[in-house]
Amino acid sequence: MQVKNNRLYNSDGTQVEFRPTENLSAGKKDIRFIVLHYDGASNETSAVNWLTQKGSGVSCDLHIAKSGKVVQMAEFNRITWHVGASRWGDLTSLNRYAIGIEQQNIDARSEWTEVQIQKCIEVCKALVAAYPSITEILAHLEVATPFGRKDDPGPKFPMERVRKAVFGEYTVVKRITTTNLNVRVGPGTKHELIKEIPKETYVDELRRSGLWSNIQIGGLKGWVSSQYLK
Repeated sequence: MQVKNNRLYNSDGTQVEFRPTENLSAGKKDIRFIVLHYDGASNETSAVNWLTQKGSGVSCDLHIAKSGKVVQMAEFNRITWHVGASRWGDLTSLNRYAIGIEQQNIDARSEWTEVQIQKCIEVCKALVAAYPSITEILAHLEVATPFGRKDDPGPKFPMERVRKAVFGEYTVVKRITTTNLNVRVGPGTKHELIKEIPKETYVDELRRSGLWSNIQIGGLKGWVSSQYLK
């Protein structure tokens, strides 16, 4: 797949179905992220109908059905309404920064089809190739505020698999904290505090976002300032 003039095309050169939504904000998107969702639907049309219905109060850039069918609803530089109240690092109101992909699934506990996962990877690769400013693929649950407001795409969606397929492997690195360190739900001091871990604690560094590290220690996963790891 590839992107041309902010529209998505299949590998055979045909454009994916385009059903434009009027639910857009003025201005152009400063594209930095992809945010993944589930649509809460049991079929592949109702969410697209709702996201393109004038006055629904919601919209999104793309929809991927369980069958792998892709529908685009806005050119990628337009500001759609898919994230709501949100934060990642120092950025808020992420609709201005994120391409949104709604995916057909009823809830966070439901299974995903392999064709759907593969299509998500294919789409994300095309987006990253077209917009090198995209540095992260995020789950709605990671960025929605307050934390816990959203749970999509849910624990059964293979986020790490998708990230690795698009950006490549990130080697897990053993680190040790150089001071007592706050673990937060996101990369920045304005994200909610999970807990404090003591100095000289060994952690697994999973990935980085700017000056912050996503770490895991036992069953605890969160974000810490990278400068206090060695």
